[in-house]
Amino acid sequence: MIIALGAPPTGLADKLGFREHGFATFADLTAALRDHNQVVVVAAYPIVVRALAATLASKDTDPAVVAIDEGMRFATVLAGAHHGGEQLARLVAHHLGATAVITTASSIYDTVALDQTPRVHFGHVPARLQARVNHGDGLVLVNPTDLFLPDAILALAHEGNNPLKVIISDRTRDERLGDLRATVPTLTVGVGCSSDATATEINELIATTLQNAGLDPCAIDRVATIDRRLNHPAFIGLHRELIGFSAEELDAVETVHPSFVVYQSVGTHSVAEAAALLASGDGASLVVEKVKADRVTVAVARRQRLRGSLSVVGLGPGSLDLLTPRALGALRSAQFLVGFSRYLELIEPIVERAQILRPYPIGHEVERVGEAIALASRGNHVALVTSGDPAVYAMAQLVIERLAEDLTLRIIPGVTAAYAASSTAGAIVGHDHAMISLSDLLTPWSAIETRIEAAAKADFVIAFYNPRSKQRTWQLEKALAIIAQYRQQSTPVLVATRVERSGATITVTNLAEIDLETIDMETIVIIGATTTATNHGYLYTPRGYGPTPGHQGAP
Repeated sequence: MIIALGAPPTGLADKLGFREHGFATFADLTAALRDHNQVVVVAAYPIVVRALAATLASKDTDPAVVAIDEGMRFATVLAGAHHGGEQLARLVAHHLGATAVITTASSIYDTVALDQTPRVHFGHVPARLQARVNHGDGLVLVNPTDLFLPDAILALAHEGNNPLKVIISDRTRDERLGDLRATVPTLTVGVGCSSDATATEINELIATTLQNAGLDPCAIDRVATIDRRLNHPAFIGLHRELIGFSAEELDAVETVHPSFVVYQSVGTHSVAEAAALLASGDGASLVVEKVKADRVTVAVARRQRLRGSLSVVGLGPGSLDLLTPRALGALRSAQFLVGFSRYLELIEPIVERAQILRPYPIGHEVERVGEAIALASRGNHVALVTSGDPAVYAMAQLVIERLAEDLTLRIIPGVTAAYAASSTAGAIVGHDHAMISLSDLLTPWSAIETRIEAAAKADFVIAFYNPRSKQRTWQLEKALAIIAQYRQQSTPVLVATRVERSGATITVTNLAEIDLETIDMETIVIIGATTTATNHGYLYTPRGYGPTPGHQGAP
């Protein structure tokens, strides 16, 4: 939330997705700090410090608190720096044009804060150990269970005097082997249960089994079972990632404790052990054999290779406040961020030092996709960053074409440029519309021309992507000539450049007066339909609800 003594910065709450409140008393401020996990306070810093002194409890549970001075010059992290405070300060500073003030040692020395490392669970990192990393002691990895470690984890190691010894292990006893133990998702829990079992029973048996085996619950990757149980309330109530296998698949797995009774019931001699092994991939080993309770059985397998993932993330038009929460989550949890260098610059305020960037120049789409897939195949969690929506003239199609194996793939939508452009001037795409790229680098011009004519003849609103570049100067003019055969010269045209980014320009014109020289590859050109009109200065394409007061026909 945003809480201010006086008026908060205009629009900041909307950009951050926060609630906005004022406070009149010291009690109001302390209550806000106690009740929320992310708080931006606009007030004199001594007031905020006194309120924090009355509410802070533990570094592991304190909220992320950012204070803004009343002159709106600085956004300062006062608490929760490693729990979102640094990112929040950078975001606030980005939106206000202020300076982010971050005073953690890892920030000052530009080192990785271990407890901010994506996908690696360090638990509580003592300050003395983080200080050793900050002051150049180095870091070595010890791998007692002989995992195949992905690149992002190997990248943590660096040379230095008296290096910190970090144990990568799911076994709690391995803490004694070094200075600090880090947990990664190595364990698959296989579960079988009767039809009347509950989530509480399953959770309790999982917890007891792991504790007795000396395994870290933070290392659970996912829960595996027979496919017919995936929609059972007991499994849904676990709130974990689930995977299910058919009885035939499970029965093909050799297990330690096959059961004829289980076979008679569900068609496989094993559920828990077989599911755990099958879900853990090649080279997996059973680390806990089947454990039975009244209505639940549990077994645990260890993966040899960590499971990677690839998220193709749409940034939207470029403004960070138009990132969807899902996209923001995928970006924050990725170990590698791959993309066109300018797109990576757009998300700089939310990138952590532990994340590894792989920037590319304009073009090189095949190379970007190839590296993203290769990194994910080696067990890393990768975000391939695109502008707009990843499936609209972007990278999602190419990723799917190039997939060489069964990766965990997520396509995360974003606000595409045509819709962002339309919203700046009203709702020109409010009825049937077509999106057409004028780039003939990958599509023959003859095919593009056919599509333009069909869309114009059908009276679609038409949004042109990639309308004009230094090398491609004639395509837009040709496209407009085709459209002019079916539309009047007074047809509204929206020309939007760098929408939602610095230097954006929005021009409402018409077919007769469009200025081609102002249009480049960062421009969206949207041609209205014959019904496109204006009302109170806003462009819209009506859907037939009836006339509106103030309606004006096409200019």
